[in-house]
Amino acid sequence: MAMAPMSGARRSTIETAALDRTRRRLAQVFMANHALSPEDAIAFSTTNAADEKVFARMLRTGMVRDAGRNRFYLDLPAYHAQINRRQRLNAVITIVLAVVVALLATRFYV
Repeated sequence: MAMAPMSGARRSTIETAALDRTRRRLAQVFMANHALSPEDAIAFSTTNAADEKVFARMLRTGMVRDAGRNRFYLDLPAYHAQINRRQRLNAVITIVLAVVVALLATRFYV
């Protein structure tokens, strides 16, 4: 029996959760190896396309820094700043949605 395709919103939520898990897993590799400064950078390469996509984004946003010679380290303050930025955005979205639902509920309450 074929399953019905997921809605766009559900799919993006699942994809976002998967990307977050991959980002945490990659960050844990650097933390476990104490690669938190240029002096402690480690040789690193990804093993699959999903990891490559997340790693490239981490490099672009400054969470991971290139120390040269295929060695990288996790910029912990930038990593935490990015997580906090995402959490603040999620909080704002949640508040806006709650206000919209409350307004709709009071508008149609008879």
